[in-house]
Parts: sequence; C-alpha cells; structure tokens
Amino acid sequence: MLAICWDHWRPVSWTRVFPYEIFLFFFLVMTGYLITGSLLRERERSESAGKPWRMQAMRVYQIRRGLRILAPYYAALALAFVLGAKDLCNAPWWYLLHGSNLHMATLAEWPDGTNHFWSLSMQQQFYLVWPFVIWFLPRRLLVWAICAFAAVGPLARWNHGFLTQWFARPEVLTPSCLDYFGIGGLLALAVHRGMRLESPALRGIAAACFAGYLAIFGANAFGVPTPGFLSFQQTLLSIALCGFIAAASVGFPGPVGRFLMHPVLQRIGALSYGVYLFHNLAPLLAGKPFWFLWGPGFSGTFWDFVRILIFAMFTWLLALASWKWIEEPLQRVRGRVNRGA
Repeated sequence: MLAICWDHWRPVSWTRVFPYEIFLFFFLVMTGYLITGSLLRERERSESAGKPWRMQAMRVYQIRRGLRILAPYYAALALAFVLGAKDLCNAPWWYLLHGSNLHMATLAEWPDGTNHFWSLSMQQQFYLVWPFVIWFLPRRLLVWAICAFAAVGPLARWNHGFLTQWFARPEVLTPSCLDYFGIGGLLALAVHRGMRLESPALRGIAAACFAGYLAIFGANAFGVPTPGFLSFQQTLLSIALCGFIAAASVGFPGPVGRFLMHPVLQRIGALSYGVYLFHNLAPLLAGKPFWFLWGPGFSGTFWDFVRILIFAMFTWLLALASWKWIEEPLQRVRGRVNRGA
C-alpha cells in the first residue's frame, strides 16, 4: 500500500523507476487466496454438520463482507463526493454499484482522486460471484472451474487490441484480471487439499515464473517485441506472487522477519485498507487548507516532498478515523454475526 501511495503521490516529472503496480497485483492474488481459503473452510465445516447450509452461509458471508469492506468503502465515496471528485460527481452510480472499473475503461483521461476505485470495484464483483463457484460446484469440478476462471485473464489480454475499438483501457476490465484471483484461489485449494506452504516444488515454480515475468517485462521495457508472450506476463507474475504468499505465511527468519513484525509495520498493515481507500483523496483534501502550496513560489523538489508528507499525514488521519469509528466497531459486530452463525 505504501508503494502504491508513493506512485500516486509523486510528481509526474519524477522518473518512475519501478513497476509499482506489482504491489496492487499482489493484493489481488492475496485476495483470491484468502477468500477462497475461507470459503473452502466454511464448506468443509458446514458439510460435515450434515444439514442444509448454503443459503444461511451466503447470508452471513454477505453481512460480514458488508461490515468489513462496504461500510468504509461508502464512507470514502461520501468523502470524495464532499470534496468534489469530478468523475464521481459525474458518474456516481458506477461507483455506488461497484462498476467503476467498467466505466473507467471507457474514459479518455484517467480520473483524479478516484482512479484507485477501479480495483476495489473489481474485487467487489469477485466477492459477489466467488461463493457460488466454491460452494455450489461439485468438489471434483473445483480445480477445473478455477483453472478456467484464471484462463480468462490471459485470453482477455490477448484480445486487448480488438477491444480497443470500444475501450480506452481494456486492462481494467474484469476479465483481464481474473487470473490474479483465480491463481490465488488455486493456491488456496492446493493448501486446503494438503499441499504444504513450505513445498520446494511451489518455491521452484514460483521462482521460474518470476524469471519468466522479468524476461518478458524487461524485453518490452527495452523495446524487444514478445509476440504472444505479453498476454501471459501477468499470469506468470501471479504464480510468482503465490510463492511469496506461501513464504510470508510460513514466516521469514532473521532480521527480515523481525523487521516485518515491527509494531509500526503491523499497525500500518492493520490500517492498510483505509490507507488504500483514502490515499488518493488526500491530495484533494490537502488542497483545501493548503491551497497556497500549489501557487507561485512553491515549486521544486523540496516543496514536492512537503506536499507528499502532507498527503501522507491526511491519509493516515483518515485511515485512523475509519478504523476507530467504522472498521473497529464493525469488527465487533462481525464477531457477533460469526457466533450467531
């Protein structure tokens, strides 16, 4: 989340030295892994009870999803509306109904302040559909169904050239991103069926796929054409990120592990959803009390850093407020929902 914040806050004149979107893709793969694992465990527990369970489980799932994800999401939309975020004000229903990625795919200009909502909308679409896949299909079909789901991603990217007749940004259409969720889901299914997260085969496959990703990415960065392979670049990255998820789940030894367990990083992790929700709104909010920082006499690297620090301050305050007054109280409600289930 911090890397994505930096990428969105840095001045356009600063050289972009790293593909920061990797961290967003990591978040999407992790979403597929965590949600699929949770749904599989619920199916296992409920089927062992020997009673009808799917509709009750669906109701509890949607309530918990609303309490954890949708309430802060709509709070962020309300703030964006108050701040006058242009695209939200012009097309509010796309954001309210979780279709902003489909809307943004048609825009000639990437919207300021609300462009990060494309990935959140796509996740909401995934959350809505995925329980039907994991809970309603026969167990013997799950692997094939998830593989087919993941295969849509590279197939859609293969046809981006064709889709540009109607879409300015076909890469933010939901089909173009399904391999992130699907491959994360395959990892969860493999672990659920007994694969160890320490598996050397998983680490080896992940390393090989990361090498393949770097080769394709590097070739295109230096202008070397890779016909056909580019459609699979993100698929390889998704598999590589599964290896990282497995390693992180087991834990890193030594200084790296101690660094990642530092209370400051743990706190940022707890508030990471709020950080992502509000980080693009922070510049809009900062422009109200600190409007003069964009005026004459406030140009140059020093003032660029000052503005970034102000964006970070507002983002953190908004994330803290969301956690204290929305997310944390609703976590307690979610706990009661779980006990009631």
